[in-house]
Amino acid sequence: MTLHRTRTWLVQVLIALAAPVALAWALLTTRRDMIAGLPPAIVGRELIMVIFAAIAAPIVMTKTLGALRFRFVIDSAGLTIRTPDITAAVPWSGVESVILDDLRVLIVPDPGYQTTTFPGIGRFTGTTPDGRRCFEVLVLAQVRESPAAIASALAEHAGPRFADTRRV
Repeated sequence: MTLHRTRTWLVQVLIALAAPVALAWALLTTRRDMIAGLPPAIVGRELIMVIFAAIAAPIVMTKTLGALRFRFVIDSAGLTIRTPDITAAVPWSGVESVILDDLRVLIVPDPGYQTTTFPGIGRFTGTTPDGRRCFEVLVLAQVRESPAAIASALAEHAGPRFADTRRV
């Protein structure tokens, strides 16, 4: 099963693009020299707008490229994860348990697989409800698929490693 990213990131990109344009329009239409027909001159407000746009542009590009790079696949080999934060192929042999709670998917690594990290995931990001250290690999709000569909795919492919701790 391949999970698909929600389209909420598009709204963030549109807001980040529209904000400098709206600010420029508001600043230019309220200038007294422009209203009087005089040639425009750069003033502090326009300088602030340019600084704001220079800060917003890399953020917009990072958000867009990060969202385009999203891939989360659950199959018989394991999990294939490619997000802005994680790039990893996690085999089922390296997983002690996969936990689906109300908000996220957590992976507890098999103690014999690797002691510190999965390649590409980085450091431990939390603890399970029973206190084991784990990796948070997916926030359910990031994907279009329902938690029930994700639970079904994890139960099918992870088998006894899967634990569904959602409150239904």
